[in-house]
Amino acid sequence: MTTTSDIMDQAGSRGGVHFADDDAAALLLRCVDMLEDPAAHGCTQVKQNASRTIWRTIVDGREIYIKHFHCRSLSHRIIHRLGASHARREAKFSLALAAAAVPTPRVLAWRASKKHWLCTLGVTDCQAGDVWHEQQLAAGDAGRQKIRLATRELASLVGQMHRQGVVHCDLHLGNVLVRDVAGRLELVLMDLHRMKHRSQMSRRMLAANLAQLLHDRMEFTTRTDRVRFLKHYLDALKGGGRLRGWQVMIENLARPHSRRQYANRDRRVHGDGRYFTHISLGNGWSARAVLSSKFAMGGSKAAKLTFTPQQWREVLADPDALTQPDAGTDIVKQSASGIVLRRKLRVGPHELDVFIKRPLRKQKWKILLDCFRSARAVRAFVLGHELLNRRIATALPLACLERRIGPVLLDSILITESVDAAKLKIFLNTWLATPPKGDLPLTVPQQRQLVQQVLWQMGRMLQRLHDHDYSHRDLKSNNLLVRWSPGENPEIVLVDLDGLKPVWYVTERRRYQGLMRLNVSLLECPVVNHAGRLRMLLGYLRRPGSGRVNFKPYWRTLEVWSAKKLKQQIRSRQSKQRATRAK
Repeated sequence: MTTTSDIMDQAGSRGGVHFADDDAAALLLRCVDMLEDPAAHGCTQVKQNASRTIWRTIVDGREIYIKHFHCRSLSHRIIHRLGASHARREAKFSLALAAAAVPTPRVLAWRASKKHWLCTLGVTDCQAGDVWHEQQLAAGDAGRQKIRLATRELASLVGQMHRQGVVHCDLHLGNVLVRDVAGRLELVLMDLHRMKHRSQMSRRMLAANLAQLLHDRMEFTTRTDRVRFLKHYLDALKGGGRLRGWQVMIENLARPHSRRQYANRDRRVHGDGRYFTHISLGNGWSARAVLSSKFAMGGSKAAKLTFTPQQWREVLADPDALTQPDAGTDIVKQSASGIVLRRKLRVGPHELDVFIKRPLRKQKWKILLDCFRSARAVRAFVLGHELLNRRIATALPLACLERRIGPVLLDSILITESVDAAKLKIFLNTWLATPPKGDLPLTVPQQRQLVQQVLWQMGRMLQRLHDHDYSHRDLKSNNLLVRWSPGENPEIVLVDLDGLKPVWYVTERRRYQGLMRLNVSLLECPVVNHAGRLRMLLGYLRRPGSGRVNFKPYWRTLEVWSAKKLKQQIRSRQSKQRATRAK
């Protein structure tokens, strides 16, 4: 790699502003005031967060981007005082990688004193890699062909970067731009201020960098895609080692990286920021609400909207009014455990179709326990967003409220977005009935394909819950929704998270309990036969690259547990019937 000091010395400095070359100086020398203060000169703000703000403008017909770096904390300010600068770092790596034929945005100018900013030439006709990848997945065979081409280009890009002794500490597809030029894909590496240079690179360091990319794409790629990427990467790296050894090392490093990433995202729900806000309502009430959603699950309308704290403060000002039935309210459930309503809720200019749940305390002794734990509504709100972070479909929790006097919990309310989907039992009995039912009756082959997909997704949903160390004690058909429309793959949506809890380790007993509850729910659906329930089990047991699974021991144990559960349910219903007759 060309030494970065030599490249930086070639850049000219004028009044504290460094220009990459004479052409950049001729373009921007008269625009220094605009680079220093883009907002005052009418530049368009593209992105803003706690660490940086990005602006876009046009100079002499050329699109440029100006990235201003902020000192977020005392430690960052001290580091900047000592001479370190994100702007200088990104300029340094961009110029050095460009000299090594690694595509990056062209740097025009930067400043690394007082204000810290970087100006680059815009990359035209491009998309962020994660957005482009999801679009191609939805495009069918033509999209998958483009993904294979992009996989080769990405592997070559990362391999060249690593050959230069550079690692990107924030390597994910959101930091890779994709351009389609006359059918040829070009990739450009972004956000270079998180890079590091090492004179010697160990295989573990390289594998740890690739583990970040694996975490980002684990849910969107197959094992074949990942092996294909690794083969092209090793060709570009020109490094040794067996393919299987690299694969095992990367997967082992991806697991702890994923845990750290998920933990960081989960902590956002407890503070104020871009995605969540905490609101004090008075009279002992406090609330947490969603401002925007990072992960928009399929079919969610609220996930695409942005709210403000003031809008939520107006909506939640009278908590008791939220659960007061009116003309447009449907009472879904009313029992000793709580009340559930479905109604329209206007938040600012947006009208949302929501469920409002107000839990009730059945056992009085739990008033002491509630002094030391969060309310049920708050727990469901937090767990719902944890599942969405892990891309497990559930109804989007919009807000939660709790009322306390000191440590004593008096009341709580949960607001979630309604899901336009049918319950599992109703869905299967409608679309798989004989003769066919539904708005668009399916043929027998279509019915067979649909039921196979639904049952397989049920097993995968439970597998992912257990893989992320969650246990659910109330998995039943009423708490499982199926979101599907003709031409798309079905999606299992988990609702009512009162029975969900994170555990330190999912034991074999908990695994069988989850499988048993799903199996018993399928026994309530006459259209699902023995083979269908077995397919659900195989969806849980099989993983990419696992080959054939000896499922018979699992199946025999599952049948025994399911029979015990059915007997228990029969005894419980008989006792309730006797109690009713006695009254």
